[in-house]
Amino acid sequence: MPRALKTGGLPLTWRVAALASAAIAVLALVAILAAYLVVRSSLYTNLRTALRGDAGAVADLYREGGQGSARSRVTGPTGGVVVQVYDPGGSLLVASKPEFERPQAAIPPSDVASASGGSLMWSGMLAGRQMEAALAPFDVGVVAVLADPSYIGQALAGLSRALLLTALALVVLSAVVGYLVAEAAVRPITRLSRLAGALGPERLQPIPYGGPGDELGRLTESLNGLLARLSDAMDAQRAFLAETSHELRTPLTSLQGFLERASRHADERSRHDLEDARRVSRSMNRLVEDLLQLSRGELVKEVSPHLVDLCQDVVEPVAEEFPGVQRTGASGQLVLGDPDRLRQLVRNLVANAVRASGGGEGVTVSLASAGQWVMLGVEDDGPGIPPDVLPHIFEKFYKGAGGGAGLGLAIARQIARHHGGEISVVSEPGRTRFDLRLPAVEVGDEDE
Repeated sequence: MPRALKTGGLPLTWRVAALASAAIAVLALVAILAAYLVVRSSLYTNLRTALRGDAGAVADLYREGGQGSARSRVTGPTGGVVVQVYDPGGSLLVASKPEFERPQAAIPPSDVASASGGSLMWSGMLAGRQMEAALAPFDVGVVAVLADPSYIGQALAGLSRALLLTALALVVLSAVVGYLVAEAAVRPITRLSRLAGALGPERLQPIPYGGPGDELGRLTESLNGLLARLSDAMDAQRAFLAETSHELRTPLTSLQGFLERASRHADERSRHDLEDARRVSRSMNRLVEDLLQLSRGELVKEVSPHLVDLCQDVVEPVAEEFPGVQRTGASGQLVLGDPDRLRQLVRNLVANAVRASGGGEGVTVSLASAGQWVMLGVEDDGPGIPPDVLPHIFEKFYKGAGGGAGLGLAIARQIARHHGGEISVVSEPGRTRFDLRLPAVEVGDEDE
């Protein structure tokens, strides 16, 4: 038995939209992070390149011994560079700013000595600040050009704010774009679902599809193949019902004739039993007629209306067929209907209840009035009907755990509806109750 679908949860469109927007958002964040790192690396690279060039220019000035100011030779990225001169041993000699002539503002001698063999870059804390420096040797010492890179941090902070706002905008945009993309992608599936949902046992036409032979095309092709096989099975089923019903009509007609002839020649005691047999035979003949109508795609198309006392004409004859069935409610509940059809309806309900409870002792048939309606209830103490089966028990050929051909309750509902009534069911473990509601007839209504 197929499992019922879970209720709740996001629709497929929203799930695909969430995945698409999440993917777009992640890509956007990765791109923004990469842009931040590239800009940061570029700023520090430009600073160090400029410092290296300035250090070389100052070293050339000292090496050549020409006239001019060292500060006139430097062009640092912010114009706020500091020049220091060290002796070959790494001791600070002089600086372009007084605060960088103090010992705590000097580059470690070992690092300065390392620059004697060629220019190099240095980064560290000087005078309580993070500094970037380029060192270049000249004839009698080492020159260092320093710069405070804090302006890079300020620029990156501003860039981070701008990128964060851009990221938020991209996330919102990605959600909108993701939904539009998902809706467009799921639209063919929604159409296929709508067309498939419109199908039924009497309507098994192929689903039209004019798209490419992709996954959706193959799914449609598979569904159409399934529909074709199901249609063939339904046709074969109808043909079987028609042939079987036709073959049963002749012996049943003969049986009715034999019973009628035997009833005319029987004594009073046997005549009652023969009349019960004739009634059962008529019910079997009516069931065969139903099977014939079903083979033509119909069910219960005709009724012969009479004034029917549900208790005397319907409930009592049916209860006699099932020993142990309990009856409650008085006679006098009148309806306008076909007594044979109504007995067939109640017999189907009682037979199901007896089969479910394992015997007639656990079955009760009740009658009551409810305003303009007559209520007939059939209750059993069986195991109950599973919740996933309950919505389908009145469908043709739907077979539950109790077996049967799947026709009894379908026929019962159609008989009830042709009498202007309806059948409902409630079930739980240990109790199942079918309620039949039929329009009541007052004696005055008949006189009118």
